[in-house]
Amino acid sequence: MTDQSIVVVDEADGSPFDRIRRIAVGAADGWTLGPHGPYQHPGMTGADVSRGQVRTALLHLLELGLITIDEQRLNELHMYRPWREADRG
Repeated sequence: MTDQSIVVVDEADGSPFDRIRRIAVGAADGWTLGPHGPYQHPGMTGADVSRGQVRTALLHLLELGLITIDEQRLNELHMYRPWREADRG
């Protein structure tokens, strides 16, 4: 994947991204406070918590049909960056 194939996302309040983000945050919060989260399993590492939250949020958005997985693009991805350039220090 090249930088030219990166999709630009409007993150403004009320944008479609913002609306989906709020749904994902609700799902992640629900997992965190629920029976599988760190409050019921205090020995979880930060990585365990992050993975559980991300998994639950993605799964919820997929189940609602709000996002889909582009398998062709995924299969064409020979190497990916595990970070966003904007988040790199």
